[in-house]
Amino acid sequence: MAQEGIPIIISAPSGAGKTTICQALAQRLPDLNFSVSHTTRKPRENEKEGVDYHFVSKETFLEMTNRNKFLEWAKIHDNYYGTGLKNIEDTLKKGKDLVLELDIQGVESLRALKYEGVYVFILPPSLEELEQRLTRRGTESGDQIQRRLEVGKNEIAQSHLYDYAVTNVNVDESVDTILAIIRAEKNRIRRYQPDCPEIRKILESGPA
Repeated sequence: MAQEGIPIIISAPSGAGKTTICQALAQRLPDLNFSVSHTTRKPRENEKEGVDYHFVSKETFLEMTNRNKFLEWAKIHDNYYGTGLKNIEDTLKKGKDLVLELDIQGVESLRALKYEGVYVFILPPSLEELEQRLTRRGTESGDQIQRRLEVGKNEIAQSHLYDYAVTNVNVDESVDTILAIIRAEKNRIRRYQPDCPEIRKILESGPA
């Protein structure tokens, strides 16, 4: 039986460094796949269609929800975000691991569905550092930053929804930790497939 890929769900408060970490993961592990979410928000500078997000209108997004095209979707900060279903299923069936960058609402939806995956939550070193990172972006007003901080506190309070937590002090160290998590998950007995066909057959068939 071919081994399916592992869905790796990664979340973080806005400004904790999730996007930077995922970009570094892609460089360190070229075979790792990334789900490209749909969103109704406007692209930020340097964001590319089909790479960072699929940017769609609100009308298109809502039509897709009505046609059950999303694994999960949510409205966040006045915009809609959704995770396309077909691409995820196709990628995992090919035995390829797939990263899904989701918010708390998305994770709550997946947990309610008992969706099996590896759930990783990225924490900031401190709330002060989180505020500084949001400020350095230079894309939002002071009120918007404070709003994101309050949302971030609520997200941190719900980190019990995840299997692992990684405090992002240094991007390289955070990536090392996540890669170690992926390696460990691949070696869980229910997923592990040794190179030896005879042993693999015994593991798959179970006790006589």
